[in-house]
Amino acid sequence: MANLPSIPIVEGDFIIDLYLHPSLQSDAVNDDYGDMNRLQQLGQYALNLVLHTHFFRARPILTAAQIADEVTAAITDAKLREWLAAYGIHTKYRGPVKLLESTEDMYRFFHGFIGALYYRHGLDRVQVWISGLLDPNAYNSAAAPPPPVNSPPPLPNQASSPRTGSVLMNLNEAVQRHGVTVTYPAEQTGPPHAPTWSVKCVIGGVEKGQGSGKSQKVAKEQAAQQALTAMGPGW
Repeated sequence: MANLPSIPIVEGDFIIDLYLHPSLQSDAVNDDYGDMNRLQQLGQYALNLVLHTHFFRARPILTAAQIADEVTAAITDAKLREWLAAYGIHTKYRGPVKLLESTEDMYRFFHGFIGALYYRHGLDRVQVWISGLLDPNAYNSAAAPPPPVNSPPPLPNQASSPRTGSVLMNLNEAVQRHGVTVTYPAEQTGPPHAPTWSVKCVIGGVEKGQGSGKSQKVAKEQAAQQALTAMGPGW
């Protein structure tokens, strides 16, 4: 991993929560970013956009279907584990389970970090980092940098997008269009006064997303959002 780009520096209170398992995070809502669920959702959207942009810029030009295939295959569990290990993230992470032994925790950290990076420094910084992970030569000294962005563009869940409304509503509409079913198996752990909910989003019998939170609603929305991201923008 000698060509791994430097991990971006992200300043802010969320750095503390980023390196903590959800069971160790405070329930208090931060005045700046809210909570980690919000950052993770933001990170999923930003990651989806920069992955599509990365392969959109690839030469020779890829078809829309090829771009979708490349995006789906771009980040595997093994690749993400290798990146986090190379950066030493697992040595800083605190939780009941080792970070590199939990796929869910790895993606939770990764999406949260990208959300924090986007929130603090904008989409360009996310694009350069992710493209550098996928292709060390993507933005070397001889390559053109990404087009400048004066302010972060609207993400897919904002009003300018054709996809409006709640995450659950968007997913329900999508499964109806495609004639498949969606279910949300849920599991509650922890004491009754402070439960932790884990919810899966299963589309057509295949698990497409996972979510966890202090309420079933939060966990369900997180799972649905992860499923929408996994299925791609054209779904």
